[in-house]
Amino acid sequence: MRCFVIFLNSNTAVSGGIFDLNIAICDDEEKFITKIKEDLISLQSYEGEFTFSEFRTGRELILDFTEGKYAVIILDIQMKGLNGVETAKFLRDIDEKVIIIFLTSYEKFACQGYEVRAFRYILKNQPRSIYMKQLGDTIHEYYRNTRYLIASDGSKEEKIPTDDILYIEVFSHKLLLHTKSGDYFTKGTLSEIEVHLADLLFARLDKSSIVNITNIDYIRKNEIILINGDTLFASRNHIKNIKQCFMDHSRSRWS
Repeated sequence: MRCFVIFLNSNTAVSGGIFDLNIAICDDEEKFITKIKEDLISLQSYEGEFTFSEFRTGRELILDFTEGKYAVIILDIQMKGLNGVETAKFLRDIDEKVIIIFLTSYEKFACQGYEVRAFRYILKNQPRSIYMKQLGDTIHEYYRNTRYLIASDGSKEEKIPTDDILYIEVFSHKLLLHTKSGDYFTKGTLSEIEVHLADLLFARLDKSSIVNITNIDYIRKNEIILINGDTLFASRNHIKNIKQCFMDHSRSRWS
């Protein structure tokens, strides 16, 4: 399949010249907090890559929480007082971008994660290989979301996070980025961007445009309906690949 991610500089917070990833863990059982920390530390690319804050109740986490403070929040669903889902609703109202992970012993609660756009639902008692893959996918998702393109709205240059990009098309010898907040131009060609490709994020619509798979709402025949309501059309040569990429991405978020 011809799907890819754009690899560019990250705008992750920097401490001492090294990227930090701040993680909040909220669980009323100390043994699970300790276990998750140890397992996440084993995934570090370098010592100190992740920093942790621990909370025993949803209320403690909410009182501490501010927009942008944490990259990832891991929440136990079943806690005394505010449960994980109730806590996540408060957090999501404050921060649209924070990655929320639900952790629980009961599979029956999985559907509740959709309401707050949780990235993963992790069972505490599932096989370790699956559990570790889900943790790894979470870290990958964070770094994917912090990649950006430098583009101009006509008056100034800005950093455009790749997850805000809806689609990119060639326009007047430049690249036109259609994003959630507006349109921007950047120099280069689609071929130059494709040098940095890998993973399942963007796919070709036709010879002059690519679409962000993560910002597709649904697909109807050869029509690609985006989360903002825009409709794009994929060529016959590319629609099969786009559908497969979209299905793979949708499945990966809950497996």
